[in-house]
Amino acid sequence: MHSQGIYIKIKPYKRGTGQGGEPVGDTILFGKYELIRTLGRGRCSTVYLAKHLELDEYRAIKCVSKLDTDYERFKKEALILKRLRHPGIPIVYDLEEEAFQSYLIEEFLEGDSFYDLIREKGHLNQDTVIRYGIQICDLVQYLHSAEQIPILYLDLQPKNLLVCHEQVKLLDFDHADFLDGANREPVRFGTPGYAAPEQSGDMELGVYTDVYQIGALLFWLLTGETMERGDIRKVPGELGRILRTCTRENREKRYGSVHLIQEDLKRLDTRTNGLRTEEGTSLICAFAGTRPGMGVTHLALGFCGWLRSRGYEALYEEKNHSGDIRKMAEFLDKEMDSSGICRLFGIPVKPLYGRAARLEPCHYPVIVRDYGSEWQTQETEMTETVLFLTAGGKWWHNGDVKKSLARMENVRRDGNGTSMVILYTHTVPKAVAQEAREI
Repeated sequence: MHSQGIYIKIKPYKRGTGQGGEPVGDTILFGKYELIRTLGRGRCSTVYLAKHLELDEYRAIKCVSKLDTDYERFKKEALILKRLRHPGIPIVYDLEEEAFQSYLIEEFLEGDSFYDLIREKGHLNQDTVIRYGIQICDLVQYLHSAEQIPILYLDLQPKNLLVCHEQVKLLDFDHADFLDGANREPVRFGTPGYAAPEQSGDMELGVYTDVYQIGALLFWLLTGETMERGDIRKVPGELGRILRTCTRENREKRYGSVHLIQEDLKRLDTRTNGLRTEEGTSLICAFAGTRPGMGVTHLALGFCGWLRSRGYEALYEEKNHSGDIRKMAEFLDKEMDSSGICRLFGIPVKPLYGRAARLEPCHYPVIVRDYGSEWQTQETEMTETVLFLTAGGKWWHNGDVKKSLARMENVRRDGNGTSMVILYTHTVPKAVAQEAREI
């Protein structure tokens, strides 16, 4: 979390034991970093979540033994990261030393790894893969062009990329190196299923190595299969052509730069992605019920899930006082991030916060607001583009439906072209349906 602008505390990250059982909750490093829990382990390192006690901010601390054979590679990672400034790459704050350990203090990037997202929800549809692919290309192209000599990442795989509010972030730079340095390394590493053929031999590495890995990663996002197990020839259409060009065995026949991949993905995105908003704006939908118990929350969350299945990421916002989102998050042991958001069943959700809460801003192309049956006390503030009114279909619900339709019509008049959709949860009485059509 970033201290600026956050005046009301969100549920703090929990203390715990690290992988392997070692306690981390009572450990304070260098008099200012309180270890919270283990975030992960690499081949030669352990990464902790820590809290800077004075600044009240979270940090990621990567720890490596000075006796490890990869200690020099660790120092190289720090020097590379120190030169980079990109919103999708962690900032390096410091490098601390002890007698036998070295610690890299980095920005803590919130989000879910591609690996976790696919494990929870299954492989992604084409539109989503294209959208993420454009961002991945932006990150890798930045590495290739940030310095006079390209920086090769060399380990693009699902566990090394995070998605935070639809923004892709890259972490774990322990394989990254300048092009000339990468080709001098006596030992090469790569993740099976994503590594390019030249990484397993003594062939020269280059920009084309990262190009191959982009194709292999996008293939996995689309199918859930690695290059070792899947058949990339079965991916149809233009996206299939792009992936096959990235992953050609002959490195000279791959894309000549990551920028060229990005341009092809952008052209494909323009042709296939039908839902568009202006830069920085969102399509905002509201779900409301004529009375309690109409299933508004289920419908709103289901609508978010349906949009996600079509390639459009939507943020669910709770606008009622039921507290259901917090209850579900606590039951599933989910934690809110600095924007006050967590993921439930793959859907980003934001519980109701008071007006005094100051949260980090984030952008989603679609926002779905759940007013429940409380919309009638907030109708003067409703400015959504699309209104979904959920109504009961029983004959004794007629009065509620008529009153709600009349009040909702006022919202439509004040909403500058707002569209309304009426959803009936049961059989619709003919008289009510006729009145709805007339309105």
